[in-house]
Amino acid sequence: MTSLRIGYTCHNAFPSTDTNTQQIVWTTAEVARLGHSVDLVVPALRGGPDTRQSIARHYGMPEGLPDRLRFVALGDSGGTSHLSRAWFDLRASRQFNRRTHDVVWTRDPLAFAVALQWRVPAVFETYRPDFATGLSFAPWRTATIGHSRRIAWLGERRLLGVIAHSKLTADAFIQAGVPAERVLVAHNGFAPSLMNPVLSGRDARLALGLPLDVPLVVYAGHVGAEKGTDALVSLAARVPEVRMVIVGASVEGSEQQWVHKQAERAGARNVQVVPRVDLREVALYLYAADCLVIPPTDEPLTRYGRTVLPMKVFPYLAAGRPILGAATPDLEEVLTNGRTAMLVPPGDTAAAASALRTLLTDTALAASLASAAAEHARQYTWDGRARRITRALGEWLQA
Repeated sequence: MTSLRIGYTCHNAFPSTDTNTQQIVWTTAEVARLGHSVDLVVPALRGGPDTRQSIARHYGMPEGLPDRLRFVALGDSGGTSHLSRAWFDLRASRQFNRRTHDVVWTRDPLAFAVALQWRVPAVFETYRPDFATGLSFAPWRTATIGHSRRIAWLGERRLLGVIAHSKLTADAFIQAGVPAERVLVAHNGFAPSLMNPVLSGRDARLALGLPLDVPLVVYAGHVGAEKGTDALVSLAARVPEVRMVIVGASVEGSEQQWVHKQAERAGARNVQVVPRVDLREVALYLYAADCLVIPPTDEPLTRYGRTVLPMKVFPYLAAGRPILGAATPDLEEVLTNGRTAMLVPPGDTAAAASALRTLLTDTALAASLASAAAEHARQYTWDGRARRITRALGEWLQA
């Protein structure tokens, strides 16, 4: 494949604790390792004189950043307001043109719309089906998908394609009018280096100072009602013989207090909240678990609409531990009930409690699910994702 010249825009300052930046850095780094050049345009860089080393350390990259991945900062402030991010999106795509870049790639809807107006082939990546279905995004769809359909009749295709994190999202964009052959389902992944060294449950608990004599159920990810954390607390109350370890509460926010209040209200005295940890430490908690849990509710998907096939699923698989979750359409794309996980009806706390007790007492079943999960994880590395995406980009550009 011919080496691609890719321009990527992201309106987060780097490094960042936002999950999307982890996905962006790992994907673009693996794309660059394949021999393609990536200019990642961001509002600001943090980390002092050794910014690249700081970014590599922050995202757990022992080999460092590849030379072909270049960060371009447009300023020295990374404002998080809607206004500052919109201003960045309006300026970012102007860094690219057809002479210097083959394609613009972004997860930011305004930056994508601007790139199309600048006549540069552009790719939109997203986990959110509401961009394709929501009434509030109808003007954006008219300016992007509708506009691209119109100019395609003139022999020019500026909307090169859509990269969706799930089939659920891909189907929504196809229904919205993007040709199916221009929509790629590229599930997220995990970094094998972040899963090393592989530890036994006992060794991981000793390293973390966690008890050896109680079943540990671990959740690692963002915390809040929109993430279904209250469902974890309800589950803990139903199964008081376990310790529910919730890893990822924001240190600067009120998330820890919120979880403690939820636990007090539910009568769950077996909930332990751990503040957000370094990416390189997450695997320790996964290895320490007797069971890894995804909140057994569909509210993050159906009510809040901002969580679709959460990225935690992939390191969960790689950890080789039994997984408990809800039978939602997005999770069922990756997890198979009875083979790689136990999936229960969403919102049924009693069913989730029964399934959890089964996983903790049926050692043969737990071992079978854990082994199948670890094997299944092999197809979800960031390297594999980068290969699928660059193959699609090459085919779309040639077409």
